[in-house]
Amino acid sequence: MTDPVFDICPDGANTVIAWLGLVYGAADADLTLWRMLDDPLRLSLAQGWVLHQTKNVDEDLAEDLAADDSNNPEFNLMLEALVEHWRRVYVALSGEIGILQQTNIVGVDMELVVLTGPEYIGPVRGPMPAHCFVVRFEDDEWRIAALARRLPVPGWPPTEQVIPGLGVDG
Repeated sequence: MTDPVFDICPDGANTVIAWLGLVYGAADADLTLWRMLDDPLRLSLAQGWVLHQTKNVDEDLAEDLAADDSNNPEFNLMLEALVEHWRRVYVALSGEIGILQQTNIVGVDMELVVLTGPEYIGPVRGPMPAHCFVVRFEDDEWRIAALARRLPVPGWPPTEQVIPGLGVDG
């Protein structure tokens, strides 16, 4: 079963742009934007939220919250907190968005999507702020696998794995 949002996301960049549209478009946290994230990213985010909220390791709660169809009573609280955080982090991407290099292959079925604000669209000299996302193609759909140039690794605490060739950490 496919989610209708994926029908309008034929590539990784469009998936990220559609996700950002949901982050900024929905007044309430929307389960669809949660489903656009892959399983390891959702679990890492849920683990981080559980640790921050409870100061305890609760794997059952984290796994329940990470489900793409979670009906846990704390799910909306977690997702609203994450959406509020993402709205602050990606404020430069809340309107028009510039894509830097349409396709950046970073591994089997993975791409790096680099986005910037509208003021940096076109010729720019010098460094420019940009946000990186890693997308993964699985089960005939693009999903966001990372909200940075590193892949999340679920655990207590969740960590990140460097992706070779992205110029991170050396």
